[in-house]
Amino acid sequence: MRRTLFIIFLSLLGCNQLDDQVPAGTQLLRNSDISSPNSPQPWVSVTSPGFLLGLSRDEFRSASASLFIESRDSTNIDPTTWRQTINSPLPREGQRLTLRAYLKGEEIKRFAPGSNVFISLRAFPVEDSNGNTAGRYITSQERIFVDSTFTWRPIELVLNKMPPEVEYLVVYLAMAPRTSGKVYFDDITLTVD
Repeated sequence: MRRTLFIIFLSLLGCNQLDDQVPAGTQLLRNSDISSPNSPQPWVSVTSPGFLLGLSRDEFRSASASLFIESRDSTNIDPTTWRQTINSPLPREGQRLTLRAYLKGEEIKRFAPGSNVFISLRAFPVEDSNGNTAGRYITSQERIFVDSTFTWRPIELVLNKMPPEVEYLVVYLAMAPRTSGKVYFDDITLTVD
């Protein structure tokens, strides 16, 4: 009898641990297709001199709007971003995440090393309690180069394992310094695989 109760207890404990996991297929971002009327919220713009950020109702892949970043000044020295913070639900340590966005570009040009249009995902705090930063940031900045004029195309990053001790995640849609042109972002998803 004791053995049976012990086995039932272990089974329930295992179920509770699985219940704590965010199910595969869960979309963590809100307003991912920029369909909220008159507002990009919870997307927040962080702008630098020489950039224009906004909501476009003329160019979109789905729903009725997209986010854009525009720069006609190739001498700009700071990046600019749209960002969204995810506090809950947070995936458990070890779960895999896929960040995907669709981009449309108009006359995008890169003028220096590091210049690019990119997406990123960062776990906060930046370091875990042991001072490790590995696996807490992924970016397409130096991996997938974006330039010229093009119609909607996907860009994707994979975080193979959710790191430990994460309080929140931030997704960035960015244009780096020394980049010119205009880029639209739509159908931005962060899913648990």
